[in-house]
Amino acid sequence: MLGKNPEKKPELFRPMLVDFIDHEHELVLLSEKIDWNYFEKEFSPLYSKVGNPSHPIRFMVGCLLLKHLYNLGDETLEKAWIMNPYMQHFCGRVFFEHEFPCDPSNFVHFRKRIGEKGIEKIFAYSVRMHDAKTNTSNFVLSDTTVQENNTSFPTDAKLCKKVIDYCNKIAGNEGIKQRQRYTKVSKQMVRNTYNGKHPKRAKAARKSQRQLKTIAMRLIRELQRNFNAEQQEFYKDLMTLYTKVVTQKRNDADKIYSIHKPFTRCIAKGKAHSQYEFGNKVGLITTANKGKKIILGIKAFLQTPYDGHTIEPLLEQMETGGQKLPKELVYDRGGRGKSEIKGVKISIPSTPRKKDTAYQKQTKRKKFRTRAAIEPIIGHLKTDFRLAKNYFMGETGPQINALLAATAWNMKKMMELLKQKIIFLFYKIQIMLFSNPVFKNKLNSGFC
Repeated sequence: MLGKNPEKKPELFRPMLVDFIDHEHELVLLSEKIDWNYFEKEFSPLYSKVGNPSHPIRFMVGCLLLKHLYNLGDETLEKAWIMNPYMQHFCGRVFFEHEFPCDPSNFVHFRKRIGEKGIEKIFAYSVRMHDAKTNTSNFVLSDTTVQENNTSFPTDAKLCKKVIDYCNKIAGNEGIKQRQRYTKVSKQMVRNTYNGKHPKRAKAARKSQRQLKTIAMRLIRELQRNFNAEQQEFYKDLMTLYTKVVTQKRNDADKIYSIHKPFTRCIAKGKAHSQYEFGNKVGLITTANKGKKIILGIKAFLQTPYDGHTIEPLLEQMETGGQKLPKELVYDRGGRGKSEIKGVKISIPSTPRKKDTAYQKQTKRKKFRTRAAIEPIIGHLKTDFRLAKNYFMGETGPQINALLAATAWNMKKMMELLKQKIIFLFYKIQIMLFSNPVFKNKLNSGFC
């Protein structure tokens, strides 16, 4: 059952938030700009009409935005929210509250309830807030980056040790008696593989790694022998995954780098400081006009597509969100391939043609230099808006995290624009007052 927002009625001994907060604060301005009824209409059909009342939709959506706006987790948001009256006002609370209204695990249930499509609606709304800016851009910028998953650096020994632990856990849950658990033995074998390239440790490391694979396969086969028909069907996919983890070789395609996130891929982007990144590729499109740039489309890919093949899904996402497609899209040399997609011209840096005039060469050079503006946007998304690492579970996790990071970026730009308008209005009033001769005379006479 859908919960209602708190009623805005004054109480005798409790001051309302609107009575003591600064109404020119950026969060207050943003909360007034957002049409919260839009989210109420979109997400209210997902709730039943019976049962205990849930938390209000404005509160849940507001917390999702605050999480990524201020780079907070589900648990750390709780502590920040209690101390900050502006966060509470943004989420639709009427009075200052000393306790968080819900358990942080409720955010997990809300994300599952609205799903990837619901998060896309929130992102599409953040783009529509900048309609005047997005409609004036003749060409847009696009690039890809890697969103790492919350996994440790994968090694064969660590993955086999996890398979052994998971097999022991399944056997304990199902009441299956094992011949041996290998708990202490496997732990020591993993230690033996540390610093395995050292000449004095290489032989023992290779031996321990082989033994870990043997033990893991032994436990998998033992479970499969002792499973009944129902258990065989229930654990079929898990056993296939564990077998693939243990038996995979160095040059195999679609290797498993994480058991709890098997969709993780090893991606090499040519960086000097980190040769490989373990996560998923993310493509994005931004505006190219001067000033504050807005993210128009963002998409995470579970596979590792070629950079040029990420453009079409991003343009489709823009169309689904009701956006007008641009005339031209500027990409780096990694986007070689089609010269036109969905009527959008794809421009890639190349050597100038002989028949180009000096002005045409200068225009092209300026356009491709503008494309570099997308790089700091990616950097800020990672450091400030939680795109650096995906902590969400499931195959929809990378896309949900990317959409929320892009939404936070667009909201942050809107906050800055609203703040600038307030400052501009303040200075405009000052100029009007000082230009008024009546006010000048009163000021000179010491009246003011």
